[in-house]
Amino acid sequence: MGWATSFLVLFLIAQSFGAHYLERGEILRSFENFLEGKSTENDLYLIKSIADEIKVDVPPYMKYYSKGILLEKKGEREEAIKSYLKSIELNPSYNPSYFRFNYLIRKVKNPDPYREKIREILLKRFQNTPPVIIENAEDKYLFLVEKMSQYLFIYKGKKLVEIHPVTTGMDWEDKWREGDRRTPEGIYYFTEFIPPHRLAKMYGGIAVVMNYPNPVDRLLRKGGSGIWLHGSDTSNRNKIPFSTRGCVVGENRSLKEIVKKIKIHNTLISVYKYIPETEPDSEVMNFLKSWEESWESKDVQRFLSHYSQKFRWKRGGFKEWKDYKKRVISQKRKIEVTVSDLTVVGFWKEDRKTPEYYVAEFQQTYRSDSYSDKGLKRLYIWKEGDKLKIISEEFIKGGK
Repeated sequence: MGWATSFLVLFLIAQSFGAHYLERGEILRSFENFLEGKSTENDLYLIKSIADEIKVDVPPYMKYYSKGILLEKKGEREEAIKSYLKSIELNPSYNPSYFRFNYLIRKVKNPDPYREKIREILLKRFQNTPPVIIENAEDKYLFLVEKMSQYLFIYKGKKLVEIHPVTTGMDWEDKWREGDRRTPEGIYYFTEFIPPHRLAKMYGGIAVVMNYPNPVDRLLRKGGSGIWLHGSDTSNRNKIPFSTRGCVVGENRSLKEIVKKIKIHNTLISVYKYIPETEPDSEVMNFLKSWEESWESKDVQRFLSHYSQKFRWKRGGFKEWKDYKKRVISQKRKIEVTVSDLTVVGFWKEDRKTPEYYVAEFQQTYRSDSYSDKGLKRLYIWKEGDKLKIISEEFIKGGK
């Protein structure tokens, strides 16, 4: 049982004693007094005696987080920030310390030394390729956004090349509806550069549209639209954590260089509350190989088995897709499919051990006895039971 769980147990015990103070068995007030810095000697005796009954070793990073909370309550913001930084140093994956740090950092007079320390921790943490990047072509840029740390990480191939502070939605949870002031979590690509003359002053002359809601979001009935990576007319807006209506906002000078790395329809940006560190299995790579082989071998049933009953495309659902593919594949004497410049990204939340879905993006060359083409293919693949299934695919002929 972790420290946080232990505290919750104490909280529930406290509630069960009624609505009076110590002489009548109420102990919740003692905890409230402690957090507010108003503890009496008897309050401290009570809390210590109950804590002694909980036989757990508290990890050091949690001790620093707890100390930070108490320092916040006392109004000692800089000391609290130092405690959260120490917690993050000891456990660079601990979300609550990142959030408390970003909540406080905008309230101190000289935040830059603390920001630089966070940057150093993140640089070290992300030198090793995070497991969400399963594959990425060597010359291809891939963007990752982590809402808890409020940073954008840019990879070329599997190598970290840049990190930039950003700010995201005022509410830090996943987006579900229009106007909830949340930045969506998932895998997206950029669809359009908006010319400066079409932008209001507040966007700083730089804005790139993301394809939210993506096919997975639509299946999950997520609402809202208009999610951009953009600049601001406010100086250092990227250093005001959790302050947007849902977009990802960066500093204009950095964005001018960042946007040079974006290819419309062919640069992925994957947004997480926290970028998971659990290694996914390699099933998606085997799945993609099986999909390609079944198509080339004209094994229609096996090919279609890779698709979900929930599959949607421009002409309808799975039934229309099945009828179309049966007809087209059966007419070919020979099919050759070549996959190159493969990028595969996984999305899952920090409390899950396996990805909720993948996006695979690649250059596809198709040849048959009667037709050939080449372009950008994108597959959205998610788990149904214990099987991976394609729920959507997109193809841009000639796209790269």
